[in-house]
Amino acid sequence: MNVPDALPTLSVGAHDSDSGEACVMEYVSVLAGEPWSDRPECTHPVLAHEARSANDLLDDADRPQLVQLVGRLFGASDDSPELRARLRLTQARQVLRLVEPSARAGVDGHLRRTEDLLARPVLEAEHLEVERAWDVALSLPTRSTGLDPAHESHHVGASRIMAFVLSPDLGAAEAWALTALVGAHRVAAGECRADCGDERARARRMVRDLGELLDVYDDVTGRVPEPVAPADLATLAVHL
Repeated sequence: MNVPDALPTLSVGAHDSDSGEACVMEYVSVLAGEPWSDRPECTHPVLAHEARSANDLLDDADRPQLVQLVGRLFGASDDSPELRARLRLTQARQVLRLVEPSARAGVDGHLRRTEDLLARPVLEAEHLEVERAWDVALSLPTRSTGLDPAHESHHVGASRIMAFVLSPDLGAAEAWALTALVGAHRVAAGECRADCGDERARARRMVRDLGELLDVYDDVTGRVPEPVAPADLATLAVHL
């Protein structure tokens, strides 16, 4: 990890390189020795998105929680259909942990379908399976049982992820994992027991969830993250 003498202050939003401030992913680009960017090449896009989201929702008092993850966010640029599916599957399970077990049944089948597809080395007519997953995702109902508007809005908005991630290289396992994620958020829109309408509370949970996603990345890719020296952590902590 490249720790320069002068480091910007971690803060909300995107920044110019000479502003003296940086979001967590701009920080990562500096530490990795890349050109200034909040989308550095050294970090998988799913991980980078979650890190940026957590950074922008955390308040100044809580943002130092990200220091423990900064050293793991670079050197995480590998990508594969399996990795993307595993990351999305983990996200779906993270959302389902917020609802009563009895409310998860409708999504369990999508989780199992994803796992079945991941166990197959080759799938014939994969595009048909992707189309099927897309149709199912579009038809999933949104539960509404009286959550506060901000809480319900968060889950309904998050359930629209399929519209933003469709691409020609979307594989069947990833498509079903995304369908499970859509279903999990639509269930949570009426059943969530957490306080997702409170952005600060949600952001603190996002830091923990990002750590879990990094664990999945390491497990799938076999990466062993380079340990961050205590002196470097101390330097980062001062600025974070």
